[in-house]
Order: sequence, then structure tokens, then C-alpha cells
Amino acid sequence: AAGRIGCTYTLGLENAGLETDSRRRLSVNEHLQTAVPHIYAAGDIIGFPALASTSMEQGRLAACHAMGVEACQTQEFFPFGIYAVPEMSMIGATERELTEKKTPYEIGIARLRETARGQIMGLQEGVLKLLVGLEDRKLLGVHIIGEGATELIHIGQAVLTLGGTLDYFLENVFNYPTLAEAYKVAALDAWNRMTI
Repeated sequence: AAGRIGCTYTLGLENAGLETDSRRRLSVNEHLQTAVPHIYAAGDIIGFPALASTSMEQGRLAACHAMGVEACQTQEFFPFGIYAVPEMSMIGATERELTEKKTPYEIGIARLRETARGQIMGLQEGVLKLLVGLEDRKLLGVHIIGEGATELIHIGQAVLTLGGTLDYFLENVFNYPTLAEAYKVAALDAWNRMTI
């Protein structure tokens, strides 16, 4: 849904006392309430990130607030996925963002074709890239292009959300042969770059 414009023009929102912006989106507060407090909005109609997964979470949070049910807030990090050939997915920071913030970082790369599973599958393309803080070895971002990218990203999401470091990937065992093993390969690559 990224990049879509919510279909608000036929809803008669003005009759409810609501106004949209130039892209026909509604403004909401942190509880997803509109300017009319008993009317909530979620998803494409409120703009970024306009993803199906985040829209569902926004709907859950809005419903909980409307019913007076305490709910955990959405995590800081959420994955983006492009369902194309090849698939693409990312979570966390980009190299551009880290460079602009002058955050010292290192990258670790794994090519999916170099994993045992990638060879079994006959993969010729695909890469998993980790962005790791130089000072504290914290995971800052994960970028994946290739087979199963939108599935593999969730390993990175868990480590990133829990404040994990490069050590998680270095010290844990991954099933063999799997594409998930690319995390360990990328971590070893980052570690090698950091220790040279």
C-alpha cells in the first residue's frame, strides 16, 4: 500500500467535521483520533507508512483506545517489504541516514548464492546486508534483496527491536542449510571488517 492515497473523497468527511490535507489524508494524534475525538483513522488514509502490516496495527491500537483497553504501543522499528522479483525488504537505518547523522558504522554482506541453501536452490542473485555500530556493535539496520527477503527480515527485526548486537549472530547456531544462515555470514563479514 505504500504510496497509495486513501479513498476519502466519497465519504462526506466534511459532514462529520473533518478536513483532509492536499493528498486527501486525515491528521490524527498519538491515539489515532482525528480532530473529532470519537472518530479514529488508520492505514492509507493517514499516510506514512501506509503498509498493510502497520495499518492493521494502527487499527488495533485505535480500537483499543476507543474501548478503553490498554495496549502496548507500536515498536520503533517495522519492516518494509516489496513483493517483486526479486523481493526486497529492510528494517532500521539506511547507510544514507547513518552517514548524515555521522554515526560510525560498518557493513557486513552475505550473498545468498554463497550459502549452502542458496546453492541448493540455484540462486544467482540476492544479498543480505547488516549495518552495525562501530562503537557498540549494535545492529542498526538490515537490508535484504532476494528470495524470501520479506520472511528473512523478521530475524533482523527481532534482534534490532531488542537492542541486540553483532554478537547475537556470531554466537548463535543457525539451521543448516537455510537462507537464515546468511545472517551469520554477514555478521562474520562485518566482524572481519571491524577487526582489520
